[in-house]
Amino acid sequence: MNKLLASLALLLLVFGPAQAEVYKWVDKDGNVHFGDSVPPEYAGQIGGEKASEPAVKEDPAVTNPIAEEEIRRRKEAAQRAEEDRVLLRTYLSVEEIEAVRDRRVDQLESQNVVTERYLQRLNEQLAELELAATDYAAAHSEPGQPAEIPADLQEDIESTRVSIADYEARLAANRTEQTRIREKFAVDIARFRELKGLPPEETTASQ
Repeated sequence: MNKLLASLALLLLVFGPAQAEVYKWVDKDGNVHFGDSVPPEYAGQIGGEKASEPAVKEDPAVTNPIAEEEIRRRKEAAQRAEEDRVLLRTYLSVEEIEAVRDRRVDQLESQNVVTERYLQRLNEQLAELELAATDYAAAHSEPGQPAEIPADLQEDIESTRVSIADYEARLAANRTEQTRIREKFAVDIARFRELKGLPPEETTASQ
């Protein structure tokens, strides 16, 4: 019996308790250490503070969605207020806003006129080149052996087609920009009237 008790005591001394406490301390060089006991020279430093898992920082947007929504609403209100100040500083009347709008739209329209004329010439040029290619093929082809179009003529046809596509894209982009300008200025005019206490604009006549 005494031998059994002695063996049990020896096992407890060797293996120790299953759930030993772990402590943390910092030495004189700033190094962090962990162990089941704190050296005497560092015992007074942290008082045997137990090591623990780092605290998880909570995301305020997740934990408090109401506060996040309020922040977003205030930012939008501040941005809108700044836009209103700029609008009132920039223009003195609705007529002035309309004049600026019309100048920008007219500038693009002038570009459109030039582009349309150039496109007309390019299309005429392409028709002439394609006719020349057809005539060449008719004059030089043999039964069962169509003639190959000269490389320079074929290159002119392809480059003209590329130019036509490019200028058509520019024209479409200008048209889109004109629409965007009209829509933007319509919003600005409506807001200007609201800020100035003016009656809403009549919608019978289109801009």
